[in-house]
Amino acid sequence: MSRILMLCHDQHLDRRVVAQASVLIAQGHSVRLLALSFEGETSEETTPEGILLTRIGLRHIIPENRTYASYTARQHKLNQCLGWGSRRFPRCAGALQRLFVAPSRVNWWLYKALLLARYRNSSLHDPLPFRSAFVEHALAYPSDLVQVHDLPALEAGAELAAGWSVPLVYDAHELYPEQKAFSGVQRRICAMAEALQIKKADLVFAVNESIGEEMARRYGIAKPLTLLNAMDPPPEFDPDARYDLLRAKLGLSPQRRILLFQGGFAPHRNLEALIEAMVYVRDFDIDLVMMGFGAFGDALKRKAEKLQLLGRRVHFLQAVPQSELLQHSASADVGVIPYPHVDLNSYYCTPNKLFEFIQAGLPILANDSPELNKIVRDNGFGHSARMRTAKEIALGIDSIFASEALDTWSGEIKRARKGLAWCVQGEMYAAAMQKLLASRGMKLMRGSV
Repeated sequence: MSRILMLCHDQHLDRRVVAQASVLIAQGHSVRLLALSFEGETSEETTPEGILLTRIGLRHIIPENRTYASYTARQHKLNQCLGWGSRRFPRCAGALQRLFVAPSRVNWWLYKALLLARYRNSSLHDPLPFRSAFVEHALAYPSDLVQVHDLPALEAGAELAAGWSVPLVYDAHELYPEQKAFSGVQRRICAMAEALQIKKADLVFAVNESIGEEMARRYGIAKPLTLLNAMDPPPEFDPDARYDLLRAKLGLSPQRRILLFQGGFAPHRNLEALIEAMVYVRDFDIDLVMMGFGAFGDALKRKAEKLQLLGRRVHFLQAVPQSELLQHSASADVGVIPYPHVDLNSYYCTPNKLFEFIQAGLPILANDSPELNKIVRDNGFGHSARMRTAKEIALGIDSIFASEALDTWSGEIKRARKGLAWCVQGEMYAAAMQKLLASRGMKLMRGSV
């Protein structure tokens, strides 16, 4: 049995992370996962899958950039002055504390202003602040292999793997430096970090062929092994059953046909345009159901309300547990993936919902993108259309619902979905990891002779 250490900077554990850890546990290995907590303090737990989960407290996330170091140095001097004054004039301690509130606030806002000047981004600051927190917590768990999920933990993973002289695995969930939310400065910081650290990895995974090819070209490495964001249907899901949960929850008549978006509500996902598209959809029997999570959902509801669509042709539902997701997906008539080409991630995307729709047997309407076309259009799983504007999205919606191929697409998905399930991808992952662990074992044996 080998000890595997996984690093992931997320708070909500991605299905891909849990699936990979479960494969390793099924092989008899021990998996320790370091992820972020929702709280200030670090906590320990064991997940139902058997993952030993350490949630790193947020107070341990200490940026290592010069701007933060200068801020803390200034604040330390202010605290020293306050301490000296309180000791010298104990009767005035309360007044001195109130007096020092103002300069502390000035220091905080100066820090914010300097971050804005440094990173050219008012909402995201240091894009890679996790190294010290991961290293500090991971040192308690010497391991036989370190696997990093996504770029923010890669530097820490490389440092730990080198210190323990063990293999390093890097699973790139996306082209992390290419995110639309980043400023140009932040993208350069991430790209430089990835270029430096990725060459230290003994094995690299990518989520699809296009992203793997781009990483190989960009960093001068061997093409990463493709590992799709596939899923296995949970035992609770019956692929032969007919579900109608969405209409039941929303009180929609059987005649209404449902276009389903499921997943995170976030900017830069074309969701505002998707809602607006319902103004232009000619088939009045179609309803859009937005089932997901995220604070951006409030803005989307306001958009639908402004267009007088909320509760009429656009409906919102809370996200459901993974064990119930496919039953809800299968209750729709078409699933939509509208992600716009705002960055290379979106252009090359193959998101979780793609494989959720496939396992649910749901025909797919996708934006006209290289990887989505390979899976959706080329396999006969649905229709792809340009989605640059609300009117183009509406044309795509009308086109897929008017198509006589809807039943054919559904049949093709049901026949092919087993080959696109995690059981197939998991075997590839297991083989690659076992080969790496075996090679480490041979090196240890040769070293002991």
